[in-house]
Amino acid sequence: MAQEHRAVPFFLIFSALLSLSLYLLSCSSETTPQEIAAEFISHSKDAFEERDILSLRKLISPNYRDTHKRSANDVVAIAAAYIRSSKSIYLFSDLDTADYDGERIRARVLIAFAARPVTDRSALGSMQADIYWFDIVLVEEDGAWKLAEAQWQQALIEDFL
Repeated sequence: MAQEHRAVPFFLIFSALLSLSLYLLSCSSETTPQEIAAEFISHSKDAFEERDILSLRKLISPNYRDTHKRSANDVVAIAAAYIRSSKSIYLFSDLDTADYDGERIRARVLIAFAARPVTDRSALGSMQADIYWFDIVLVEEDGAWKLAEAQWQQALIEDFL
């Protein structure tokens, strides 16, 4: 009889822990490439606007390489130079596509860098902004999605409209 009393609490505790773990996994995991890319872009945007170079560095894979042979340090240096040369920075982004190929997420995002807040895309026509298309590749490393590759090119205001 004593063994039965010990088994019931153990079973209840084990069941509760298992249920809690499954609940937390279902609540915290992004399920689609669009959600993962949007979350990554949001973190990048926040770090950039807050001029937090250390947080930006953490979002870039140490194995980063792109077609121009830039490393993670090179990309951080480019971002830091932009941050230092701008009095204020506000980003407006529009995720165009995001696809998962089994190991990586490839996404395309349109980003406007402006000196004042951008409330919606229609405001871009009346303000100065640097606008770029970014083609990014994200990889999961140590439980976090990081930038593994990026290419960017200047875009036109019409691309937002």
